[in-house]
Amino acid sequence: LLQKPDNKACADCGRPDPDWASVTLGVFLCIDCSGVHRNLGTHVSKVKSIQLDQWQLEHLMTMREIGNAVARDTWERCLPPSNRRCTIRDDPVLREQWIRAKYERKEYTDTPESAQLRARYLSGMKEGFLSKKGKDNAKWQKRFVILNGDKLQYYQHEKDVPKDCRADNPKDSLPLLATTISVCSQKIEKPYSFQLTYNRRNYFFAAENGQEMVDWLNAIRAAKAKCLGIDEAVGDPAQMAKIIDHLNSAFALEGWLEKQGPQEKGWKRRWFALHDSVLLYYKQPTDAECLGFIQLGKRSQGYSVEENQKLPLGFCFSLITQRRTYSLRAESRDLVRAWIEALNLAIEKSQGADSAAMCEDDD
Repeated sequence: LLQKPDNKACADCGRPDPDWASVTLGVFLCIDCSGVHRNLGTHVSKVKSIQLDQWQLEHLMTMREIGNAVARDTWERCLPPSNRRCTIRDDPVLREQWIRAKYERKEYTDTPESAQLRARYLSGMKEGFLSKKGKDNAKWQKRFVILNGDKLQYYQHEKDVPKDCRADNPKDSLPLLATTISVCSQKIEKPYSFQLTYNRRNYFFAAENGQEMVDWLNAIRAAKAKCLGIDEAVGDPAQMAKIIDHLNSAFALEGWLEKQGPQEKGWKRRWFALHDSVLLYYKQPTDAECLGFIQLGKRSQGYSVEENQKLPLGFCFSLITQRRTYSLRAESRDLVRAWIEALNLAIEKSQGADSAAMCEDDD
């Protein structure tokens, strides 16, 4: 059974070589997803180890009759194209909510009840209270948020929203097509938090629970998809692929690096985030504003990245731009390779650097 192509990867996140299974749902699972299944309760999913547990004949018959391919056709039959499937690298909250949506809430099956569940976010319109982190401090405060059409707006209080026009005088307004969405609960000490980035400014929001957080993320993705013309793209695989690629646009890589200043007088620890062809750096990962950013250009314009073994103390690499060479240091050789790979890919995809758009400080 494990030699069948669809059974060679986890049914929920795609991790290769699953070593667990749900003998009630008939799917093969990785160890991380099996833990979520176990929390669903045996009335939903009964989990067994492929190697360690004893199997009854009826369990084998269930796995043979169903398997990952048939299960996917059942539990993901009505998965909206704007929704995002779980991946190996996903935040634990996203993994849990993906699995609960599939098997517990039956959100993507072909039933009227499931259609009502999807309607919570597929309209691309949503409003309600979320906690928001202050721009200049770590204080979280309730804000009334409205997702409507092509923008997301938030107000200090619901009473601040005009009854006749719910778009006047918001505290801030973010155009969706220029806004990046990412889950950040692993880098911020606030459960169920997510990050919106617009014009190099980070906005941090948090929901009350995992399902509410995912509902907001799905609603924002659905609204962006409508703006991109997803309804008209049905039947056009190439255009649909472009839209999905835009929806999945996020930070390619984030993490701590040490950066040498322009005068080469020491190293400073900074949080780096790579998005498309822009490398931003912050003093802290939860800062609203970046200290600076580097607009990457094409290789033909002189942009490149390479490992630098000449620098002492640690695992170093150099990012070469038109204006200067950045000396960067990671905590391991594996991280150096990950950053070099991500930066090379960004340089290959770059549309070219505009020197007027480059912002560098003396950090």
